[in-house]
Amino acid sequence: MRLHIGRSLLSAVALVAAVPGGVAFEPLPWDEAYAKAEETLGRMTEPLLLVKGACRRQSFWDGGLFQQHGTTQSGAPYFGFAGYFLYFDPHCDGNAETPPRWVLAAGPPSLNRSNDLDNDGSCSTLEAHAASDNTSSPPMGTEQEWQMLCDDSGNFSSVNLTLQMVPEGEKLSLLRGVGWWHPENGWYTLKKWWYVGNTVAIPRLNVPSLNMQDAAAGFRPTWAEVSGSETVWPSLLSMAATWDPVVVREFAEALGREFKQKGANAILGPSVNVHRVARNGRNFEYLSGEDPFLGSQLVKAYVQGIQSQGVIAVMKHWVFNQQETNRGSENSIVDDKTAWELYYPPFQAAVDAGVSAAMCSYNKVDGIYSCSNGKQLQILREKMGFKGFVQSDWWATHSTSVHAGLDQEMPGIGSGRFQHEAFFSADRLEAADQEAVDEAAKRILAAIYRMNISDDTQCTPPHCKDWFLKNVSTPAHVSLARSAAAKSVVLLQNEHAVLPLTASRVSTIAIIGAAANASSFDPNGQGQGYGDWATGDYYSGGGSGHMQGGEVTPLRGLKQRAEELGISVVASTSNDVAEAVIAAKSADVAIVVAATTSGESRDRPHLHLDGDADALIEAVQQAAPRTAVLVQAPG
Repeated sequence: MRLHIGRSLLSAVALVAAVPGGVAFEPLPWDEAYAKAEETLGRMTEPLLLVKGACRRQSFWDGGLFQQHGTTQSGAPYFGFAGYFLYFDPHCDGNAETPPRWVLAAGPPSLNRSNDLDNDGSCSTLEAHAASDNTSSPPMGTEQEWQMLCDDSGNFSSVNLTLQMVPEGEKLSLLRGVGWWHPENGWYTLKKWWYVGNTVAIPRLNVPSLNMQDAAAGFRPTWAEVSGSETVWPSLLSMAATWDPVVVREFAEALGREFKQKGANAILGPSVNVHRVARNGRNFEYLSGEDPFLGSQLVKAYVQGIQSQGVIAVMKHWVFNQQETNRGSENSIVDDKTAWELYYPPFQAAVDAGVSAAMCSYNKVDGIYSCSNGKQLQILREKMGFKGFVQSDWWATHSTSVHAGLDQEMPGIGSGRFQHEAFFSADRLEAADQEAVDEAAKRILAAIYRMNISDDTQCTPPHCKDWFLKNVSTPAHVSLARSAAAKSVVLLQNEHAVLPLTASRVSTIAIIGAAANASSFDPNGQGQGYGDWATGDYYSGGGSGHMQGGEVTPLRGLKQRAEELGISVVASTSNDVAEAVIAAKSADVAIVVAATTSGESRDRPHLHLDGDADALIEAVQQAAPRTAVLVQAPG
């Protein structure tokens, strides 16, 4: 017989469950949320300062819309954007003979000083700056000469920047993410203590930053210091295999609490696509498994559970994103009947449950990229009744498609012709259909007000370190995770009643296979971000949904349980067939542990188990008629 963990062998069976009562938060009705959004949009009249043209090393703030925060002692205005500040410093080293300059630095000016406003006694080599004695305004217009660091030499380069006021910059800032940059000779990198997805806050209007984090099996520990401070939950595919909306609701509520306690106000999930390609590298992330009806039941429980904690749920990936290999160029062609019967139902269920946001996918649909596909976005809003905002998957924007229904570009860098450009840059949005821009801003604001995150957001990046480091896991959450994992185990076959294993029937078991004692993959280890970020392990798939830490290996768990029952254990923790046969013959029951994994951005090359485990299983079954096979697989 075989046991299979994490695989959904699903059929359309009716599920009836009571949704737990006593929710902590009730979202505001959409019409009230939109009324508040309309009022705030009308107050977005403050012009913002656009700064663009920086070299790639300074790409983090390039194209930023700087908000005026106040004035310094000299009476000069100072501006801020995403943790960077632009201000006038009369004498940057405190020496009266040093000429004045405008400074762009990763820190605010000291408001109780008249010069040397970073209080370091020198003219910092980290600051971008431009010589000027104009205290009322930085050098405005095109081709203004600034000095900044553009390579590792430590020498300043002369770069021509463009500075201009954008009359309606506040609303435009909602439509583009921040927090990422592109270093020289590197890859897209998230700044320390920023969430995976972020927007800037607008304090003047009490509009918070959107703090969005991955997602599938827990709060993604983006940095090594964070790992171990959150619960590692079973994958969403494992949750699907519980067939239990009550379990999914309890899990989602607990997950929402952890996200909120980490300072996040949005979770980049649930992933709801119905499996179409068996080798899909992200099948482990999808709550629907192979069954649209089951997915519809569980998605509703998930969305309501997450949002009961005042956290925005973002359903993904809209739409027909059924494979990972070539996901950025693949073209899905689906007729309407198949779409409505098979692929749309979990998304419709999320909409019916009041989901606040949706993420459009990398692939094309009928030859048009999903995030530019007006037909599909119209179906989502007009036929399904979706009232939230649509954001792109990371780097899935291919045009300034606000007119087609895309509301927000993520992560806000790297989607344009050059690596530090964006399609939703301020100048491109200014040239777009302004009615569509207003609608996009209203949809984002409505979601913010509906979930009350304007009054309930814990922090604004980059000032979220304490929230990231907060330990939010609890014994109750760990217990719930273990219980859900146990319920997700699918018994495929039990010939000759090999199970259950009891002391009255079994005196010795053999635990066989390299997967029985496999370690997990640390996403913060060497090589992450340089081509192998999608690596998974036998406990969690790879990519943005990967979690690590605190795993109990099958060997450890089975051995501990056997010892409690007084059953002896022999082990062969390799896939060596000869060694495995010897171990199997010495025991009453042989347990072969076999596994494989998968990861985002690439599909599995085949459906075989790792380490030629198929041959190992066959050999052990021949040697020991009473054999159980425990399979850990991502679908």
